[in-house]
Amino acid sequence: MASTVNSDACIMGAAASLLLLLAACATVQPDGSFPAQKALLGKTEQQVVACAGKPKARIASGEETQLTYRRNAPVFEESFAGSKSSVPCPRHACEAVVVLKGDRVSEVRYNPVPHSLGGCEHCEEIFERCLP
Repeated sequence: MASTVNSDACIMGAAASLLLLLAACATVQPDGSFPAQKALLGKTEQQVVACAGKPKARIASGEETQLTYRRNAPVFEESFAGSKSSVPCPRHACEAVVVLKGDRVSEVRYNPVPHSLGGCEHCEEIFERCLP
């Protein structure tokens, strides 16, 4: 009986989490992109670091430099209230890779972790201060 309750709660939690993630992705523009992601294009490394902070990693190879940022989901997104306790949900995050060719941003990739849960809005939050 108890395992059925926990199983049902986990399924309900997963469904609720999915709905929350879908609602959070409402910041996606009609063309499928995020405003802060687009705002980074053409910026210099110095401008990106000034608005987004120091990256988790910086890899330079020839003419290309990659800045990697990561943002984890807030703690309250990691569990939900069940009938008498909270049920843990999978930890999720978003890793953003800013690609600079020469000295300008040419591409920004958002990689949700794990990919199946979405979570690109957490990457967008990293760069909100970069919006004009």
